[in-house]
Amino acid sequence: MTAPVPTARSVRALDALAFFAPDIQGGVGPFLVIFMTGTLAWDPQRIGSVMFVSALVGLAAQAPAGALIDSARHKPRWIAGAIALIALTLVAMANWPGYGVILAGQSLIGAAGTLVAPALAAISLGMVGRAGLEGRIGRNAAITAAGTVLWALGTGAVGHFYGAHAMFFYATAMAVPTIAAALLIRNRDVDPRLARGADAVDAAAMPGEHAGRWYDRRLVVLLLCCFLFHLANAAMLTLVAQKVSSRADASGALWMSAGVIVTQLVTIPIGLAVGRWAPRLARKPIFLVGFAVLPVRGLLYLLADSPAALLALQVLDGVGAGIFGVMLTLMISDLTRGSGHFNFALGIAAACVGLGAALSNLVAGAVAHTSGYGTAFVLLAGIAAIALILFALAMPETRRPVKAVASGASTFGGAAA
Repeated sequence: MTAPVPTARSVRALDALAFFAPDIQGGVGPFLVIFMTGTLAWDPQRIGSVMFVSALVGLAAQAPAGALIDSARHKPRWIAGAIALIALTLVAMANWPGYGVILAGQSLIGAAGTLVAPALAAISLGMVGRAGLEGRIGRNAAITAAGTVLWALGTGAVGHFYGAHAMFFYATAMAVPTIAAALLIRNRDVDPRLARGADAVDAAAMPGEHAGRWYDRRLVVLLLCCFLFHLANAAMLTLVAQKVSSRADASGALWMSAGVIVTQLVTIPIGLAVGRWAPRLARKPIFLVGFAVLPVRGLLYLLADSPAALLALQVLDGVGAGIFGVMLTLMISDLTRGSGHFNFALGIAAACVGLGAALSNLVAGAVAHTSGYGTAFVLLAGIAAIALILFALAMPETRRPVKAVASGASTFGGAAA
């Protein structure tokens, strides 16, 4: 399967899309917690209910969104449409910030945002091919982290100097370059068959792999580990945001901005390093590091009580996030090679991640409300330890032998696909 080399315009536009899209994808992201805690004076349980319900809506849309991206002819346009809908929703939330509007708006943002990640992964695979996927996904992770730094700086500063409502309009403004970047990608530069993982299956199968079937025990174990990881991980930042907001008063948005920036500054080199070394190393040992830092992070939160100390621990979040984002996409790519269901499987994985995140915020919010933040962090650290043990003992390696990869590859953009 041979295709022309993608144009420089499309490659630059893909970089720009990776820079802007994940920021606006979640609306105002963790800053919504600052808004609900500080401006609206909601308690942790009410905040948790908003995060839980909106996450449920998002996770219900994940697998259908992946299937849609598999079949879509012009994937960049779907990203542009989703971002435009998110921008309109943010305007409504800023102008009518009642419980119903916030709940409905965040739910709509969650549903629309499900199209972004699989489409970005599909465009990347369809543009650079299999041989360039590790480097491209690592590059995407680093560029996304850099974009998130700008987004966090801007959102934190706008929220601090102009009020919490202004954060919504700043996020809306960020939608403009995101839509432009998506529309600048030339569809002919994205191989449609490769973009959905429908290229040839490798000649040598890994242990546990069944011919003609991409859904097997390995995928089930991986999905369960993803669920447990985010059941432990998602509420940690939410709880930190609430603690910081309760202690930092008007400076809550700036502290939250600092925490996001710390995480993303660590994610940049981690993403680039993982993308560089992934073609030479097995997947599982790298992924294990990402799982291992999470229980340590949860326990260390017990020892930190000031906003500065709490947010300094976001360094570990950057390590885990940088590894998880890259390695999950690569493992899903390994498991679905030749099936044509790459984005559908990504959607299923995202649904598991979303379900874990939703339950995490609901359970941790309730525990923090009744028993305090310390108990909630201990609970999350224990779940993270279970995820680590399960992945270490039950998840096999997914990276195929180098010779097998070469025999099953085809060229696209001058590299093996």
